[in-house]
Parts: sequence; C-alpha cells; structure tokens
Amino acid sequence: MVPERLKGLSGAGVLVLVLVALMGVGCCTRYKKDIEQLHRDKDDLTQLKSDAEAELSRARTSEQAMQSQLGAAETKLATAQATIKDLEAKLAAKPAGGGTPSNGGTVALKGETTVYKQTVGSDVLFSSGRATLTAAGKTALAAAISKITTQYAGNVVRVYGHTDSDPIVKTKKLWADNLDLSANRAMAVARYLISKGVPKAKVETVAMGASRPVADNKTKAGKAKNRRVEIVVVK
Repeated sequence: MVPERLKGLSGAGVLVLVLVALMGVGCCTRYKKDIEQLHRDKDDLTQLKSDAEAELSRARTSEQAMQSQLGAAETKLATAQATIKDLEAKLAAKPAGGGTPSNGGTVALKGETTVYKQTVGSDVLFSSGRATLTAAGKTALAAAISKITTQYAGNVVRVYGHTDSDPIVKTKKLWADNLDLSANRAMAVARYLISKGVPKAKVETVAMGASRPVADNKTKAGKAKNRRVEIVVVK
C-alpha cells in the first residue's frame, strides 16, 4: 500500500525520495561512529592527563625528599669541615712524641736540655730534591762540627731533617714522600758528622718531613726556610 504522501509521484520521484532517506541514515551512522571515536579519544586523553598529573606529583615528592637529603648532607659537611679545622689546629699546637717545641720546631724530650743548635738551609746543603751533600753544604757544617767535637764532646747530637709541604715531583722516583726525603737528608748530615769525628753512638737522626714548619708554606720565602736541617746537641 503506497503512503498517501507518495501518491501522485512518479516512479522516479519515489526513487529519489528513497535515496535521500538512505543517505540520511548513512550520514547518521557515520556521525554516530565519529562521535563514539571522539568519546574514546577523550577517555584516552583524560587517562593520559591523570597519569601525567600522578607522575608530576611523584616527581615533586621526590624533589622534596632530595632537597631534604641535600640539606642534611650540607649540614654534615659543614660540621665535618669545622671538626677538621679544629683537629688541625690542635695537631699544630701539639708536638709530636709528647715533647715540647723548642727552637724552630725541634722537639726537646723530657729531661733534656738543648746546649747547642745550628740550622742550615737544605738549599745550601743539597741540590733540589737530592740528599747528597754539596761542597757548599760541607763547608756550612764546619762550624757545627768544630763546636760539637771540642765544646760538646760526649753529648747526644740529634739531626733533624725538615722539608716544605710541596709534594715531590721531579725526584718522585727517588723518594716516597717528603718524610722519606727528610730522613735521607738527616742521615747524610749525620754520616758526614761521624766522618769528621763525632762519635757514631752519640748521633741520632729524626725525619720530620713537613710536620714542623717555621714559616708559611704558602710563600716561596717561607718554603725556603722550612727546607732545613737542624743539628741539636742535648744533655
């Protein structure tokens, strides 16, 4: 039965109306799919936003924790630095071996009295980084030898070797460190004193390295003063 509104239309007209109706249905279906896809996209974006916000929250929490750890570490570092400075000051004030500082960083042991002392610069006694006495060095020791063998015969003669605080570079193959160099220089002087008549049994050597500076190691002149050998006669 043909609907009343279609009566009077030709077959072609009816066909046109049918096609238009079908197109409308197709368009609605396509739009519906597009809308559904957009909803899915919206849900995905919403989830991504939620995940990003959660990640940002975790990052902020981690940053706060790291800032707290950094602050604690800085506090500990400051405390450690203060402790180091305090210990260094105490170490500088306290003589090695429990003795008391005497005349340019030597150590007078309990019950001893220093009766004679001569200090000779290592730059006079030795070539740089070496522990073999030079001709000038031997000449510089002549006065000490004369005093020791005439006025102070029989007393203990202690030879102290000192260096500056610079690490050994040019002759590092010869010496382990400044303590090693100072020991060998003290022994070289001691051997020379013995060769000139000072009793071997009365001669002692002490390696001090850079532990007893008499001047500032930050200046060239100060370093030169610290590089020295001290000959001390005690009774």
